[in-house]
Amino acid sequence: MTDVVAKLWSFCNTLRHDGIGYGDYIEQLTYLLFLKLIDEKGVPIPKDYSWTSLKSRSGTDLLGHYVEVLRRLAKEPGILSEVFAGSLSKFREPVNLKRLISMIDEEDWGSLDVDLKAQAYEGLLQKYAAEQKGAGQYFTPREAIRAVIRCMKPDIRAHSEFAIHDPACGTAGFLIGAYEWLLNQTQEGADL
Repeated sequence: MTDVVAKLWSFCNTLRHDGIGYGDYIEQLTYLLFLKLIDEKGVPIPKDYSWTSLKSRSGTDLLGHYVEVLRRLAKEPGILSEVFAGSLSKFREPVNLKRLISMIDEEDWGSLDVDLKAQAYEGLLQKYAAEQKGAGQYFTPREAIRAVIRCMKPDIRAHSEFAIHDPACGTAGFLIGAYEWLLNQTQEGADL
């Protein structure tokens, strides 16, 4: 996991020279990772606005197409519009966007387990907070999350009105912990 975080973070440092700050980098990375995961999972998406459509372009054509992909997906029904609503490209140099796309494409993100993805995201946010000299980010240690989950036993099957809530949802550690606990209790979800 630390290799994934280190890889993603090292490229963030490169993008600073393109005027892309840490917060913007994480935002742009999220859009691109989401597109890559959609591609890996085979989720239907307009072909002209897919991950493959980004990979096949370069130069100013890539920059313009990325802007159009963000704009179009924000208008798609369902979760796509929610994820991409208000999304804007922060890239000025096409070579940086192309390198980030190539770097993301090297990894099979769909095969990483949920905890690894969460830890990668949390690791990036921790690095961001450290770079910003105490940017107000606080993280609950995984051990503490697991202890709370074991005590609470967040079983959504217990009652039809049952809901799981993480009121300080910074990196969604409690939501992910509850999800993992529930998968364990239900034989990888088979009993749900």
